[in-house]
Amino acid sequence: VKLFGMLFGLGAWATLPAVIGGYIGNPFYGQPWIEDATAVGQMKGRWPNTALELDETTGEVKVNKFKELPYVGSWERRPLELATLRLQNMMDISIKNWKDLAPTETALKAGVLTQLGGCVVVDCKTGDELFRW
Repeated sequence: VKLFGMLFGLGAWATLPAVIGGYIGNPFYGQPWIEDATAVGQMKGRWPNTALELDETTGEVKVNKFKELPYVGSWERRPLELATLRLQNMMDISIKNWKDLAPTETALKAGVLTQLGGCVVVDCKTGDELFRW
């Protein structure tokens, strides 16, 4: 239950507004890394995998379907765009690795609220992993 709370943004004062912003979008502040990260997720077979149309050879984004939304498609960060990326991560990383990421029974009894963190540095030309923490 506590891992689900973390996945939905509970437990950190600044997280819930960011999660809500991922659903409603932002017409003034763009985050271009969202499209890149969503494309990487799609190329790795993560679901949902229909937000972007990718070039099969290069992996480049041909069509971002969020940009085709009426009224809000021209926004810097479109509604549900960041939420879709979070869903990719939740389904393919957090849920698939539930046993490894869930707190121990001792930690749960002590009241621990799970928080995830980490860093991976990847060579953008080769896709090789350079560093992982």
